[in-house]
Amino acid sequence: MSTARTDGHGVAGSTIVEARALQRLALGLVRDAAAVDARDVSVELTDRHGDLRVAVVVPVVRGRGHDDPVAVRGDALREAVVNGMRDLAARRVGAVDVRFAGLRRETERRVA
Repeated sequence: MSTARTDGHGVAGSTIVEARALQRLALGLVRDAAAVDARDVSVELTDRHGDLRVAVVVPVVRGRGHDDPVAVRGDALREAVVNGMRDLAARRVGAVDVRFAGLRRETERRVA
């Protein structure tokens, strides 16, 4: 558990973000950035000298606009996690390890 205090305008108090909430937030950020189902994503958060270290496992998605090289996708995932955790949870991410495991093929669906 961590606590952030706000001494600016408004009502004094604290905001507590539980570890489970950070885990779910990171999972959602990765899911959105990788364009996969949540069940296909694995995220682990650990401490790295006061910063978060995020380990991510996602499948490679092929088809329907998913033609970027894997290295480019990894960079996009890192950026999404770092920026999302900073903007939404006021957390600093020191490292994001991305591992691609498995393959998901998306086929275009025809509408009759």
